[in-house]
Amino acid sequence: MNRQKSASIAIIWIISGILITAIVALFIYGIVNRPPNRHVGDGKPWNEKMSQGSSEAKHVFVDYTDYFCSFCAEVEAATNADFFKNEYLKSGKVRYEHRVVTLLKEVTDNTETGAHAAFCAADQDKYWQYTHDIVPRIKRDYFDKGIGVKNVAVPQKIPPLPLDYFLASAKNIGMDEAKFTDCMTKKPHQKEIDDSTQKALSLGVSGLPYMVINDYVASGFAGGENGLKAILKAGGVN
Repeated sequence: MNRQKSASIAIIWIISGILITAIVALFIYGIVNRPPNRHVGDGKPWNEKMSQGSSEAKHVFVDYTDYFCSFCAEVEAATNADFFKNEYLKSGKVRYEHRVVTLLKEVTDNTETGAHAAFCAADQDKYWQYTHDIVPRIKRDYFDKGIGVKNVAVPQKIPPLPLDYFLASAKNIGMDEAKFTDCMTKKPHQKEIDDSTQKALSLGVSGLPYMVINDYVASGFAGGENGLKAILKAGGVN
């Protein structure tokens, strides 16, 4: 009787061991053979001039954005802060990439013009400087006054802005104004902007801000340093 009981216990242990081994093997197989993050793709940014940080960084932070998205302005303020630059970019932890898209062009009159301004600034290797100048201006001139935002009793749209509004930021950061004006007038990046927007839609981007950190997706932003750190931590960045 004892022999039969011992044999039964041994069989149970053997079966348990086989099951555990199979589960571990499947888990490892899933990690090794997990399909690459579709947003990161081959690891190269969509536009090199709209990417910051080391190309060898372990973590990739993709941020789909629009100058006329009020919540995107909150993300811009957080990612332009010293804590993000020092702890994540300069440390080599993160490569941070902007992808300028026009998902909001049906509801925001200036989205398309803002996208052209972004690409024209990138042509002069001034994308980040331009972004850090124009986004706070738009926030101060409109978002802070309840214009161009949704969470107000009576929403107001930002009126179509003239070229001079965009040119002011180009002047502020020392861009070649004639080249910027020519670029804004001729719109050589129209196809690139349209293609980027369609590609974003095909990847499931449906609203802004839309952030991807490694395999983690965040649609929306709580704001500030703590909000950004929470998203980065959720994406595996410590």
